[in-house]
Formats: sequence, structure tokens, C-alpha cells
Amino acid sequence: MHSCAGIRQTWLAGVVLAAGLLGGGASAQIIVTNFSGVSLSDTYGLGTGATPPDSMGAAGPNQFVEFVNGAFAIYSKAGVRQSLISDNAFWLNAGITSSVLSAGISDPRIAFDAASGRWFATEITVDTVGNQILLGRSDTSDPAGAWRALHFTAYTGFGDYDALGVDAHAVYISVNNFTDGTTSGEFTNVSLFSIPKVDLLAGTPTLANMTRFDNLNDQVYGFALQGVNSTNAGTSHGVILAIDNAAYNYFDRTTISNPGAAGATLAAPVRIYSAYDGGPNPAEQPGGQTIDALDDRFSAAVRQVGGNIFLANTVLQGSRDAVHWIVLRESDNTILGEGIVSDISYDYFQPSIAANGRGQFVMTFNRSGSTAPAGDISIYGLTGSISNTTVTVGSPFLIRQGTISNFYISFGGTPNRWGDFSATMADPVDDHLFWSIQEIPVSSTAWGTQITLISLDTNRPSLSITPSGTNQMVSWPLRTDPAYRLWATTNLLSPVTWTAVTNPAAISGAQNEVAVLPTNSAWFFQLQK
Repeated sequence: MHSCAGIRQTWLAGVVLAAGLLGGGASAQIIVTNFSGVSLSDTYGLGTGATPPDSMGAAGPNQFVEFVNGAFAIYSKAGVRQSLISDNAFWLNAGITSSVLSAGISDPRIAFDAASGRWFATEITVDTVGNQILLGRSDTSDPAGAWRALHFTAYTGFGDYDALGVDAHAVYISVNNFTDGTTSGEFTNVSLFSIPKVDLLAGTPTLANMTRFDNLNDQVYGFALQGVNSTNAGTSHGVILAIDNAAYNYFDRTTISNPGAAGATLAAPVRIYSAYDGGPNPAEQPGGQTIDALDDRFSAAVRQVGGNIFLANTVLQGSRDAVHWIVLRESDNTILGEGIVSDISYDYFQPSIAANGRGQFVMTFNRSGSTAPAGDISIYGLTGSISNTTVTVGSPFLIRQGTISNFYISFGGTPNRWGDFSATMADPVDDHLFWSIQEIPVSSTAWGTQITLISLDTNRPSLSITPSGTNQMVSWPLRTDPAYRLWATTNLLSPVTWTAVTNPAAISGAQNEVAVLPTNSAWFFQLQK
């Protein structure tokens, strides 16, 4: 519609800003996209309804994948759902037999590995004893393409709460072990599995060189082990972190050597002191029902960027639950910064955290309280940054306000189930962008999920124009404040009349793009609020 004739390449890409909109006092973040993900009703439609959702997802080059109990969904980066299947169907498609899945499945995890351009996913079967860990990887960077999956025994009893970590060398999976999977099953210890990434990326993936660390003492190695997610290529070791299970105010770091081959080994764990800890209370709601805030484990992925590792968990602060963040220097286990988000009127819980290469980080979490509507379960975020050894954080900001004052899905009593985890990650194409997936009620007896794209770029956006076949492509960064709109004119002589471009923008990677067709006129474009 708005373009330039092939022989007249007269284009202008410009930006007009209203005074003060992006000045020094502006917010440190912009919510670019905020849309509803899979809900309990979606999973009922798939025949797999389950609670809680175990909110989990990951961003890839062109899509966001949501993987929750009962469903596997793919969205465009604009929030358009492209596919929805059951988690059971996902594993069947990847080559797992129905007999392996017959007891049911739970605790999905997914990650996109930018280094290999592949997706990795895990889930556990819920056989009472000898349950299986399912491990899949995509053939390409397209999550809608083919996947190949393997499975192996988690524990002779019941291996629960699988966690997934991916670094340059290996994929790490861990479980908490119980005597069996019944309600009377007793916790025994923890296990870790180190699988060379090169083996999983082979045409036919294999577990031949997997190293099993079974029956690890949780009083030494910690509870709910988390393999650190990292794209650092220069290190020859991996890192495992866990909340200490012998005393509050400590967490445990274990270095794993030679993880990219058979025969990986674990160093002696190191206990690290943390200023904030304590088992959280059930979170309050205005209607009187309470929510299970889990415990103080690191429930979400632990991530390393450069030399720093970023962790988050739920702790007790006075009589209220608080979310706790830590920035750990990997080389010497020094805590460069830590802090909490707390309030005497609210409970904060279920955090997840991620960082980028610029020293910026984002943490997202739930908040609830005893007074409506502010106390309805909502989703909040926090941004921070690290420069050298100085860590600064901003104030919590609202992502989505809740509207349900008394959420209850009971399993024989209160508190009601919530969680069991959430996810936050930097976009692999543009790490000015951060994605988050959190749980939120959609009715008093039904959960939903919310997927959010947050930009930490407050610079003035810029336009570019490039040929694309017979068309021209006008593009600007996805991280741009969505209040900006594309405008065009054929004349820059006063008085100038700008017209809004109504062609919808498509998203490619981390760019908004509008295709324009050739005409016999020169056209000029700008972004304007």
C-alpha cells in the first residue's frame, strides 16, 4: 500500500517522540505483549484436565511454547495460538509408546537452547514405583517440527519433581526420591542425571553416556536440585544448585566435571549462606481460602549469564511470604546481591528469574492478600541490574490484576494447590526482551496461565527498510513500546500530512515487519506515539 517505485528508491525512516514519553523518569520496563495461555478448560477439552498447571514455557527464535500439565501449545510472538495438543499426544508423536504413558504424566519442563538451536523437554510418568523420566529434543528450532524422545527409570521408588538444566556440554535432570508414589510415600534422597548434549543432538539420540548419580544425600547436596542453564561455552564444568535441606539460610552448590562425556563426576558440595530463608505460610486470599506457596526450594530454572548465576525462591518474612532473589558469582560463590519483595499486607510467591548479557534481570511472581480486589491473586514483576559488583532493583510492577477473590481446587483440604513452578527467560533473538509464564485464576475453581513479553529497552526505536522480493519491508524492533504506530506520507514539504499505515505488522524473530508494495510514488515512514 505504501511503497516506492522500483526506480525511485526515495525512502525515509524516522521517529517522532512526544516530549517526555521516554525521558529519564520513564519506567524501566514496557509490557509489549500480554495474553492468556492454556487454561483448565483447554485441558478438559483435550481430555487431560489436571491441577495445578505447573506453569512452564520457553521462547524460541519465532515462537513461544507453553508446556503444562495436560497440554503442549505453540504461539506466535504476537500471542496467536498456532497449535494445541495434549502432553500425552506430544510424547506419542515423539516416539514414546502408550504403555510407558499409561499411568499418567506430570511435571513438564521445557527449554530452548540457543547454542544448538534445539528445544529440550522433560516430564515424569506417575507409576507408583519405577516411574520414568521422559526426555525429548526437537529436530530443528521449529517446535512444531519433529521431536525425538527417550525414557529411563527415575528411581526404584518414585522420582518426583523433575528439573531441567541445559548448558554448553550437557542436559541435567534431577528428581526428589520417595519410597513410592502414593500419598504415604516417604522422602528418601535425591538423584541427578547428566547426559552429554552431543548424544542427544545425534540423528538418533542416545543415553549411552549418561551418568547417573542415584541416592544422593539431600542433607549434603540439597533438596530439589537444579542444573544451571547457561550458554557459556568457555567452561568445562557444570553447576548444580539446591536449597539446603539441613538448615535454613543456606543453599548448596555442586560442581560437575566432564559433563559432556561418560563418567562425569561430582565435587564435594559447598554450603553458601543466604540472609533470607524460612518455609513460607499458605498464601491468603480475600475470600478466606488459602493457596499452597510450596516451600523455599528453587522451583524455577536457575540461570547463568556470563559469570553470574540468578536464583529465586519463596521465603518467609515475618508472617508473610516473600519472593527472594540472589545474584551469585559462579567463580567463587560470592553473593553479589540478594533481596526480597515483601509487604505486611500481601503474600508473594512462585517466582522465576532470568538475566541478559547487559547485566539486566527480570523476576516475575504471584501476589495475594486478604482484601479484595487488591488481594486477588495477581501477577507482578521486578526488574534489576548488576554493574560490576553493584546490584540495583526497581519496584514491583503489575503484569495482570486478578479478579477472583476465592480460588479453591482442593485435594482433601487446604491450602489449595498452586504452582508448582513458573518460568521467566530472555528472548534468544533479542535479550532486551524477557518472557514470563505465570498461573492466574480464571474462575473460583479453574486455573489459567498468562504469557507476557517485557521489554527493558527504553531507547528511541528506529525504522529500517529492506528489499524483500518484489516488496519492501519496513521493520522496527519487537522490543519497541507497542504505543508506537507506523505512519506514512508522500510529501515532506510543509504542511506534512501523515497517514496511519493499516497493514498489520508481522513478527519475524525480534522484528515487527510490514510489507509494502511498489508504487510510482516516493513514500516516507515514521514511528509515532
